[in-house]
Parts: sequence; C-alpha cells; structure tokens
Amino acid sequence: MIALRAALRTAVLAMALAGSVASAGPLSNASSPYLLRHADDAIAWQPWGPDALRQAKRENKLIYLSIGYAACHWCHVMARTTFKDPAVIARLTSDFVSILVDREERPDLDHYFMAIMDAMEGQHGWPANFFLTPDQVPLFAAGFLDAESKAGRPGFIEIATFLASEWRGQGSAIRQSIDRIKSQIDILFRRPDITIPSNGSDPGEVMRDAWLARLDEADGGFRPAPKFPHANVLSALMYHAVRRRDDRLLDQVLATLDRMATGGLRDQLGGAFHRYAVDRAWRVPHFEVMLNDNALLARLYLDAYQVSGEPRYRHVARGILDALRTSLKTSGGLASTLAADSGGGEGRYYTWTAAEIDAVLPATAARAFTDAYIGETSGRVDGRLVLRLLARADRLIATEARLAKSRARLLAARQRRARPARDDKVLTDWNALAARAFARSAQITGNTDDARFASELLDRVYGAELSHARLGSRAGKAVFLDDYAFLILALIDLYETDFDARHLDRARALTTQMIDRFQPAPGQPFQFALVDTDSTLPPQTILDEDGAPSGNATALLAMRRLALFADPAPFDTEATAILKGLRGYSQKRAAKAPSLISVLDFKATAREIVIVGTIEDPATQHLLAEVRRRFMPTTVVAVIPPNAPETNTDWPLLAGRPLLDDKPTAYVCRRRLCRLPVDRPADLARQLDGLEPTE
Repeated sequence: MIALRAALRTAVLAMALAGSVASAGPLSNASSPYLLRHADDAIAWQPWGPDALRQAKRENKLIYLSIGYAACHWCHVMARTTFKDPAVIARLTSDFVSILVDREERPDLDHYFMAIMDAMEGQHGWPANFFLTPDQVPLFAAGFLDAESKAGRPGFIEIATFLASEWRGQGSAIRQSIDRIKSQIDILFRRPDITIPSNGSDPGEVMRDAWLARLDEADGGFRPAPKFPHANVLSALMYHAVRRRDDRLLDQVLATLDRMATGGLRDQLGGAFHRYAVDRAWRVPHFEVMLNDNALLARLYLDAYQVSGEPRYRHVARGILDALRTSLKTSGGLASTLAADSGGGEGRYYTWTAAEIDAVLPATAARAFTDAYIGETSGRVDGRLVLRLLARADRLIATEARLAKSRARLLAARQRRARPARDDKVLTDWNALAARAFARSAQITGNTDDARFASELLDRVYGAELSHARLGSRAGKAVFLDDYAFLILALIDLYETDFDARHLDRARALTTQMIDRFQPAPGQPFQFALVDTDSTLPPQTILDEDGAPSGNATALLAMRRLALFADPAPFDTEATAILKGLRGYSQKRAAKAPSLISVLDFKATAREIVIVGTIEDPATQHLLAEVRRRFMPTTVVAVIPPNAPETNTDWPLLAGRPLLDDKPTAYVCRRRLCRLPVDRPADLARQLDGLEPTE
C-alpha cells in the first residue's frame, strides 16, 4: 500500500514540477436527490455510465469525477463556491467530461474510488475529486478543493489546467505514470487471498486485542478523534465478550454505549444519533443523521439490553426507532439521510443558546433543564450549545421523565425551525437494516407496531427485480450484494418475529439468486457487484468493514441461519467452503473484518429452539418470552402450531412435534438433537441457563 501511495502521488507531483453554459439534461431523470440538485448547474454533469465514458474516449478528454452525497456538508460548500466559479466551469466545459456520483446510490463506485484515494492520499472522505484518463486511470485524487490555490495548496483551476495541458501534450511523464498506476491498481484490486494458511491464532482474540489497543478508557470509543460509533465493532466485541465470558471487555463496551448515549453524539431531544463526534469526549457531533448508522445502533442497544438487563439501553433504542419513523418515513420506505446544515449553519436545528431556552421555558424549568443538559464543558458550535446529559448514564431515564414537559416544549419549538434537508432516496440495504432493528424491538418488547413496520419496510423494497435505490417511482438500475444479504437476514428476523413461513420462502429464493448472481465460483466469497456486469472497473470482493458489516459477512451469516431451518445442504455446505478459505484471511485481517470473525464462530454455538403452540396462547408467549429475554445470536427460534404436519420437506425444523399434557411445549436442540421437551417457563429457563456458550 505504501508503494502504491508513493507511485500515485509522485506521478502527479513529478509532472507538476516538470510542467509548471452547458446542458444539465442527463441528470434530470436521476433517482438521486443529490444528482437532481445539480441538474441545472452550468457544469455539464453526467451520471456515471456508458454514455459519459464513451464520450470521453470519443473526444479523447480527461474525466473529472466528483463523488458526494446529499447530507455531505463540504459537498455543498464546494457546490456553492468552486462549482460556481466561472473559470472552473470554463475549464471543465472545454477540456473534461464531468461526472457526478452519489456515493449512496453507487456504493460500487464509491468503494472502488475510496480505495484509490486511500492509496494516493492515505485517507478518504467526501467530497472526493478525481481526474481520470478516458480509460478511467486515476491521475489525481483530492478531497475538498477551492477554486484558487491557497496557502501552498493547489486549487481546482491549477490542477485541472495542468492535467489538461499534459494530456493534450501526451508527454512521456504522463504515459509512464499511467502504466505504473495501472499496474498498482491491478495489485490493489486483486481478489482476497483465500489460500492464506491458518497460523493457529484465534481470530476473535486477535480482533479483540487490536481494538482494545485503540480503546479510550476515559471517554469510551476508539482513538483518535474524530470518533465514530463503530456499531459493527462494538457488536462483534459484545458477542466475543459474552461467548468468552469476558466481563471486563463487556463492561468496556457498555461504558462506550453509555458515553455515546449521554453525549452530544445523541440528539438528546429527538433520540437519533449523529454521524460522528469531532472531539474525544463525544461533546460536538458532525450533525448528519444516517439511516444505516441508526439502524445498527438501535439493534446494538437492544442487544446491550438483553445482555445487561439495564432498561436504559432499551430506552435509547426506542428513541432511535421513534426518530426514524418521525424524521425519515416516506411513502416508499425510510429516507437515507438528514443533512447537517439548516437555518444557515451546521447543527443550528439541534443547538441552543441560553436565550432560546429561556424564551421557551419558565425560569425555574429553564434552570432545571440547563442544569441537566448544559455545563461548563458543553460543546459549542458557532457559539451555540450542544445538549448532553450531565448526570450518569444510569440517570438517563429518570432525567428524561423528570423533565418531560420541558423536553416536549423545547422539541416543539425546535420543530418550528428550518429543518435539515432530507434525502428521500430509499436504499434497499439500509431499509433492510432498519427492518432488522424494528423486528428485534418487536421481539424483545412485544411492540406489535414495530413488527408491522418492519414488515411494511420489507414489502416496499422486496420485489421480483431488486433495485438498490429508488426515489418515488424512479428506480436505479444497479443492485449489489449488500441489498440481497441484508434483505435475506431481515426476512429471517421477521420470521422469528411473526413466524410466518412465507418470510423463509422469500429468504431462500433470494439466497439462491444471490449465489447465482454474485458468486464468481463455488467456494469463493461473493463479489460486491453482479458477476455478469458489463462494468469497465475490476470486480471487487469486499471483506473489510467501514462502520457496517460487510455484505460477505452478512450473506454468510444469513446462509448459516437459514440452514438451521432447512436441511443443511446446500447453503450450509457452501458457507462452510467459503469460510474455510477465509480463516487464514480472517486471522491476518481480524481487526478489519469483525463481523466475519463472528460468523466464523457461528456453527460452534448454533442452536434451534422450537415452541409448539398457537402464537395467541398466553402459555406460548410465556415460553417465547423466556427465550427472547436472552442474548443468543447464534440461536434460531421457531413457533409451530400443534397440528403442524409431522413432515415438512420445505423447512424440516418446522415439522410437527408432540405436546406435553396438551400444553405449549418447548424443544431446545442442537443439530436437531433435542433435550427433553418442557412446558413450563422455569424449566425452559434452566435448560437455557445450562447451555455452555462454547459447547
């Protein structure tokens, strides 16, 4: 990676030392609000696709590629400044084919070019700016660019002018750079090596040690700032702590959840979490609200409630889910993001001044609220205060209850402000993540509205032909591994919520399609994009994670879970073959692929629990409640009616079983070998409590 970074950066720097109103039609039918916002720009933007790429080759012009998204603060700053500069517009019009990409709509392009930016710059972020040859070889990559050079940092005009001149001249320096860059990119995007031999180490312990080395024991989370929630990492660490009975690790995970929930990262009035905190102590967030982050966090806090029994974690999860339905619900599903900016500045919707609080609340109530949420060390953005709970986390529920009237009045006042812009694009994978969170809430809390909403979300995104992104009636043409994998797992979760076997039928059909469409060969991990795609970019097999479980880890987990309901072959056989090849990789890259580590452990602790009884019977519900109050991530749960056929060729786990004394009865099984059936919750509890986490 260091060699690649040097090759890519020095190519442009060496050339620099040696050298010294358009139509917006192509974006007008986009399914991305981010692209639609730029449809009338003076820059002749085009979406990524064969038309733009063919034009670049036909006219022998360089490609200028900008990747951003609707909630991106600096993307909008660049749009207001650099993209409005007449010299920038003129340069792009004369010498470049300009392509605009929404990273959420085209995660395949985003993954690819972010890897290149990492190699060139040692970091990545948005907006991401690339200058490419007509054959899409990257010559230069950068984040935010001012139009003019500033403080020794080259500006957009200088970079574009130099590259256009070099390209027209076709000097030897640029030809040599292209060949070198292409060879380095071939190395960067090689398929993951599944032949790495196992070194005998425990991938779970390697993953644990790597993340604990970054743990901030004082403030929770992982160094350095800015601090992201890393819900995928915390979830994997919690699973590892429970399985290995590592109480110290579990305490550290829960302490991080407490610090995040009481800090400025959480919207203390609305309940959702912002994207990340800019500081070590979680006081000042970057105010974007992302559906995927919040869906993962809601499920994580529900898991923490199951593990610890502490009601505050369930309360925090409830706040997230309510916020998603309030702020992101559209007719087609849940919208993807809320922007950070509103009312003329970042975070103005969420932040307060003392005068604004005094204007809403009576003096005594204002003082009590301020004492609870504003202190001398509270975060500030442009002189405005970020709310955070000053009391210990175990006082969170009590504080919110005590100040309920004041909180309601302030929330109502806040809702009269200019609201952050919402990206109404509906993403299949993110909506599936949200459906999983609502389904888990329904299981744990018995909230039937959550179950219905989870089902509605999946009905809206499930179809004969899946699409990754939709905006109203407009559907994008692309679909990716994550869409299939997250949707399959959500359907299994929904079965375990309402026990309608049609969800399993859908999950199996999608799994078969996923294997056919995304697996290049048996025993190989899945590609991110369709195997038969006509993309000009190299195929990507993504195993590492950036804030969320990878599509491969999710697909393998779904296959493992689905196999427990059916005969193990073929899904379990295929998952076993893939994971066998990935064991050496997981040992080498344990810190980068925490969700994959958890899947490697799945089979060692997998169990099946079958409850025979009608779902409406209170006795059935009592048995089910005994199961659901426990954290058992490698256990599948089925409820079947007393008159179920003794043979079920579709789903053998759902075959009929006898009742004890004509009462609802529970069976605790491992690989279909079951303990003695029980019909009393206390007896079921003893069986579940007696299960060894490593058996």
